[in-house]
Amino acid sequence: MTSNRLPATARLSLCAAAVLSLVHGAHAQAADAPATPVNTIERISVTGSSIKRLAGETALPVSVNKSEELEARGHTELKDLLLELPQSQSLGTNSGAAGPVLNLRGLGPMRTLTLLNGRRLANEPLQDQYVSANVIPRIALDRAETLRDGASSIYGSDAIGGVQNFVTKDSFQGAKIKVELNAPRRSSVGQTNAIGFIAGIGDLAADGWNVYGAYDFQSKGALMQGDRPELFDGSALNQLGLLVAPSAKNQSPIANYGFAPASASGGANNNNYNSSFATGCVAPYSLPTLGAASLNTPPTYAPGCYRDPNFFTAVSDGSEITNMFGKATMNLGQGHRISAELLHSAFTVKKYRGMQINSSSNEPVTYYTIPSTSKFYPGKGITPLVNVIGSNTGLGTNSPTMFIDPVKTPGVVSPLNMNNRTVYFQWGPGELGSAYRNDEQVNDRLVLAAEGSVWNWDYRVGLNYGHSQRNTATGGGYILFSKAQEGFTNGILNPFGPQDAAGLEYLKSIELRDYVYRKNEAFNKSVDATLTRELMQLGGGPLTLAVTGELRRDEAKVHAAPLDYVAKLPNGNYNISSAGVVVKDDIVGENPTGVAAKLHRNIKSAVIELDAPLTKQWSVNGAVRSDTYSDLKTTTVNPKLSVRFQPTTEVMLRASANTGFRAPSIMDIQNPTPEVRQIVMDDPVLCPSPTPLIAGSGTAAPNTDPVKVCNATTDYWTKSPDNSHLKPEKSKGWAVGGAFEPVRGLLVTVDYWSVKLNDVLGALTLAEVQQQPGKYSANILRKADGTIDHILTSQANRGDMDMRGLDVAATYQLRTNSWGVFNFKLDGTYYDKYAFSVEKGGEMLQDVGILTTDARYTGPNAGLATTQQIIYRWKHTAAVNWRLGNWSTQLSQRYSSGLTDLTPRAGSTYTDVKPYKQYNVSAAFSGIKNVKLVFGINNLTNVYPVLTANGNYNGYLTSGADILGRSYRFSAEYTFF
Repeated sequence: MTSNRLPATARLSLCAAAVLSLVHGAHAQAADAPATPVNTIERISVTGSSIKRLAGETALPVSVNKSEELEARGHTELKDLLLELPQSQSLGTNSGAAGPVLNLRGLGPMRTLTLLNGRRLANEPLQDQYVSANVIPRIALDRAETLRDGASSIYGSDAIGGVQNFVTKDSFQGAKIKVELNAPRRSSVGQTNAIGFIAGIGDLAADGWNVYGAYDFQSKGALMQGDRPELFDGSALNQLGLLVAPSAKNQSPIANYGFAPASASGGANNNNYNSSFATGCVAPYSLPTLGAASLNTPPTYAPGCYRDPNFFTAVSDGSEITNMFGKATMNLGQGHRISAELLHSAFTVKKYRGMQINSSSNEPVTYYTIPSTSKFYPGKGITPLVNVIGSNTGLGTNSPTMFIDPVKTPGVVSPLNMNNRTVYFQWGPGELGSAYRNDEQVNDRLVLAAEGSVWNWDYRVGLNYGHSQRNTATGGGYILFSKAQEGFTNGILNPFGPQDAAGLEYLKSIELRDYVYRKNEAFNKSVDATLTRELMQLGGGPLTLAVTGELRRDEAKVHAAPLDYVAKLPNGNYNISSAGVVVKDDIVGENPTGVAAKLHRNIKSAVIELDAPLTKQWSVNGAVRSDTYSDLKTTTVNPKLSVRFQPTTEVMLRASANTGFRAPSIMDIQNPTPEVRQIVMDDPVLCPSPTPLIAGSGTAAPNTDPVKVCNATTDYWTKSPDNSHLKPEKSKGWAVGGAFEPVRGLLVTVDYWSVKLNDVLGALTLAEVQQQPGKYSANILRKADGTIDHILTSQANRGDMDMRGLDVAATYQLRTNSWGVFNFKLDGTYYDKYAFSVEKGGEMLQDVGILTTDARYTGPNAGLATTQQIIYRWKHTAAVNWRLGNWSTQLSQRYSSGLTDLTPRAGSTYTDVKPYKQYNVSAAFSGIKNVKLVFGINNLTNVYPVLTANGNYNGYLTSGADILGRSYRFSAEYTFF
């Protein structure tokens, strides 16, 4: 292999390399060691190019975070890096079951390419559009390189927003173990525990080989609303002017009951009474309510119980992460080297779903019943009767008003006449706690690589095999409907109060734990080869050519829905639609899904890159890539051109321009079955309303059945089996900026960038259909009787995106003789513009610095987030480091600017969402042989998320902010040899 030594160059190039890699972290092992002589620095592979170079030579904006720096900033998992990167924007509540994903430029994770050591991993198999940072081995990580520029000309699809390349250690000798703890100050709830081990033998330079292996394990507990009640206290929020309305009688483990079956939304005749209302509804499961309309003028009272969200709702899910990584490298002599990498990652997101009730049409029915023979039947001695006023005949569905007090409900009071009528109710198994599912994901990869020099060509070749699997399983809190109904019928289960010993035992026996009801797999198989050669000498160095070819095969495997709990039809067949979708099943709250299918696509790619240092001041780099997708039957060609100019030793200017693309995922193109979801809504044509997004607000058209067209459960398809019309998204981007050294030791980099997208892939939102039914009439498919069969809201090439912004980074180092070394750093992004249209030629919606509940604002990330993506006007991280001898410290700040809420809750004028600032501090000591100790405090000032009256949040903006409060972090690292 040709080894290109760097000649003596200006200080600025070296400083640029230093600032871009952020190697001056407080815990860098060589922070105050003598600088390496310039003439020994070798060129290396830098993200964004196939040609090796020094980081400071590139014309592309690349930031590099060393693993030591991430630790000093208080990171206990890679999620922290993704959340605080100024170039990565928040997606909704950041609580997705796919784990943390990068979202460069706010373009969505499907437009950010995540690499491990420069090569792709198998995508998350359910969406097949992104890779979670949870699969990256932390203890083996050397650095995280972030290319803040489009890179389709080098890497192909998905790199429109940029590239995140996680780079592991090239080799490792010795053994090291590390334990970590991050404990909230208030309690151990939400605590993170981790252990890592790495060991290796062999010296590449002396022995010619090295083998090392690494292991990481991390567990994090869930945080429930009740663990931070002040963030969700309705009375406190009312005092702040947020006017939180009283709850309606949503379904409760202390059931509200009536004498008529419930609709899927909870029919009015189903929940008139609750015997526990006057005594507080049995804490901690339920709370009493007078109903959502009790503050109206005049008030309408609906006394009853509703489930306590502080007990059942999680604000942060739990997780477990296991990563194993190994690498073996051997020098074969004469510059040839072979290597093998093996990765096995497995992580589970413990996704809390609240208490599950049979409210979906997938369950056999949407209500339970209890006969008068049950010992828990009201008036039989255990469950008391309620007092009512008004007609009390005890016949049919006669439902007098439940008595509250003489003022609210005046009239003659009498006990409710049950008359042994069958009681109907909706109910959830409160004593099993909040239901949670286990989203289990596995990502495996094997890479065999070789590099060296033959006939004046440097070569790099690789074989890459990747496999990912996602199993979705019931964790806890899920029950079988038929067994629960048997418990009510036989007088074992009590729907109106706590279970006795027999009821609790029976309830646990019908719980469905660890049952996999959905399984998907994805495969990534590729072979790549890069040849590099110096063609001739130019004024500033060699003219270098790189040629890359890649053959890749992507595969997806969807497993058929398991049939264990699928209902059967009278003819004995399983109740599955003609499309293969389960229609009825026995699992309350989740539905078996999947239609057996094997999908694949072949991709052929070729890249030519040319690097031309024309003079000592000027260099030009150009690349062009072609990609041919077998299922798209098209070839995309994407060029890139970048220029670097260094007129003085203190100034380096750079500029780049590129085109890019994102191919529809294999699941988008070849999806074998519709993805069916449900919502309770008014038919926008047959039950029109001035507020069509509010169910039950419409008026039935003449000659229609109001039950069928108003406030009715409606199917809508977010995926369609026919997507042959889809084509790739296309982008154009440019960036201009540079690095400046106004005084020795201070380096500032500034880059102004722009990205425009056309043919943006996005689903038609249901809200658009509801608001404009005439325009989207073709998407409303109806049955023979005129009622809605389903609404089609699947993927299409719909709109455009246009954004511009400014990246700013600065670092300054101050060395003193007696006070040690100080480093100051700032990394920030300013958004000048972020606009998008949800359809071609439509209104360009502005999305910088605002909050809104307008459903159109989920468009650019449809299917990945259910709330608006937040684009902060300004976001930065800043840090001050100090090192002296065996001691080092760091104080860091994470900041995001304020927002304007365009759609606060009804009755509130609270539109100013304040900026968010969080400080972390840490101290490290390495004065004990082979030991390194770090103690830190995250969220030093104990700030909570900022207040918002936006309806997507419960009073506080919990996305992208620390909800743990102040926490204490400790790590201990021991090196064996």
